[in-house]
Amino acid sequence: MSTESFSPQPSLDPASEVPTESSTEPKVPSQSAFPGWRKKSNKPLWPAVVLAMLVVAGLVGVRIYRKLTAATPSGETEEAAIAQARLPVRVLRAQKGPIQGWVFDEGSVWPVRRRILNFQASGDITYVAKINGVELREGDFVSQGQLLATIDARRQESSIDTAVADIQVSETQLNQSRASLLQSQANLEKAKSDLTLAETELRRYENLFDQGAVSESDRDAYINRVDQAAAALKTAEQDVRSAAESIRSSEAGVNASVARLNQNAVDLEDTQLVSPLDGVVAYINIREGEYWSTQYLNAGSPQDLIESAPIVVVDPQSFEVEIELQAGEAGEINPGQRAYVVLEEEVSALQAAGANSQGLLDVARQRGSGGRVFAVSPSQTPGSRGTEITIRDLELVGNLKVGGRVYVWIEVASDNDAVVLPLGAVVSRNQQYYVFVVNEADGTVQQRRVTGGIEGLSGVEILSGIEPGELVVTEGQNRLVDGTPVEVVDRN
Repeated sequence: MSTESFSPQPSLDPASEVPTESSTEPKVPSQSAFPGWRKKSNKPLWPAVVLAMLVVAGLVGVRIYRKLTAATPSGETEEAAIAQARLPVRVLRAQKGPIQGWVFDEGSVWPVRRRILNFQASGDITYVAKINGVELREGDFVSQGQLLATIDARRQESSIDTAVADIQVSETQLNQSRASLLQSQANLEKAKSDLTLAETELRRYENLFDQGAVSESDRDAYINRVDQAAAALKTAEQDVRSAAESIRSSEAGVNASVARLNQNAVDLEDTQLVSPLDGVVAYINIREGEYWSTQYLNAGSPQDLIESAPIVVVDPQSFEVEIELQAGEAGEINPGQRAYVVLEEEVSALQAAGANSQGLLDVARQRGSGGRVFAVSPSQTPGSRGTEITIRDLELVGNLKVGGRVYVWIEVASDNDAVVLPLGAVVSRNQQYYVFVVNEADGTVQQRRVTGGIEGLSGVEILSGIEPGELVVTEGQNRLVDGTPVEVVDRN
C-alpha cells in the first residue's frame, strides 16, 4: 500500500481525552522546599495516590474494551476469545496392531567350527602352501589333511633318525634274548632228560650192588652222575630265567625307543600346520622365509589370539554371534528367540544418514542375517559381570567376517493384537503415566492414566486406559492439563 492511499483513522482512545496523572494528582512539595512538612501535615498522602491509580486503570480498561468491540461483532466476542485460547495439538486415533519388544546390543562374529593352527616350536618358516601357484591367502579354500606350512625341522628329523636307530638296536637285542631263551629252554629240557637217565642207571646199579653183582665203586660212579645231572639242571633253569629277563629288558628298550620316536614324530608335527577340516583360511600371519617364535602368540583375548596365530581355518557355513548383556536385559533372553544381525559398518553408515532405531531394525530384517538365540550362559563373565548370549542358525553368512563387529536385535516379546501408541504420546507425571484423549464433541482433552505393556522401538503397548478408536494427543501434550481446549492441526 502506498503512503498516498493510506488515511489514518481518528483516534477513539478515550484515554487521550482524560487528564493525565500529572494534571489530576495533587503535587506534593518536596521536603527540601518545605522543611518539616511531613511532621506538620495532619492529612495522609495515600488516599490521593490510590485514587489516581484507580482512575488510570479504569481508562486502560475502557480502551481495551473499545478495541475488542470494534474488532469483533458483539455476538461473536465470546467465541473468538475461546478460539484464541485453544492449544494446537497433533493427534492419532488409537488402533490395534502388532508390536515387538527388543533387546539391542553389539556383538562379535565367530565360526562355530574354527581351528587356530600354531607351531609348537620356533624356527624359520621353510614352506607355505600355494594355491594355483600363489602363496596361501586369506579366503582360500583348503582341504582336511592338507599341509599348509612348515618351519625348519632338521633337529626334529635328526631326533627321529636317532630314535629309529635305537629301535633297531633294541629290537636286535630283543631277538638275541629270545634266541638265548630258546637255547636255554632246550638246554633245560636236555638237563632234565640227563638227570632222569642218571637216576634210572643209579637205581639199576644199586640193585646190582645189593645182589653183589657190581662193586661199590661202580655204584658210587652212578651216584656222581646223578649229582652232576642235577647240577646241570639247576644251571639250565637259571639260564632260562636269565634269558627271560633279558627279553623283558630288550622289550623295554624297544618300547622306550618307540616312545622317543613317537615324541620326535610329535615334535616334527609341531613344525607343521595341517588343516583339520575342509574350510576357509580366515587369518594368515606368516610368510615363507620369516622366523616364527611361540612367543609371538598373543592370547590376551579371542580376537588377539586369532590375529596373532599363524593360520586360522574356519567352516564358512557355521557362524555364531556372541554378545554380553547386563543382568537386567539378560533376564529377558531365552533360547529360541528370534534375532537379527547386521554389520557394524552398515549400521554406522545408516546412522550417519539419519536413520532412526526403527529404520535400522528394518534394514537388519531386510539385509541382515536372521538367527536364533542358541544359549544363555548360566554364569556371569568375570570383570564385567555380564551374561554371555550365543546366537546361531544364521541364515545369511556370506557377508559376516570372523571377529567382525555386528549389531544385534533380539525379539523378547510380541503381541499381534495390541493397542499401540507412539512413545511420545505418553507423559510421566508424579511417577505415573498418562495420555491426553480428545473429546471430539467439545474439543477438550481428558487426562487418562494408562498401563503400559511391551515397549517397542517407536511405540508402546497400552494395556489399560485407552480403547481403540479414541483420539490421542501425540504432540503438544506437555502444555495440557485435564479439560484444556485444543485445536487439532494434524491427524496421523
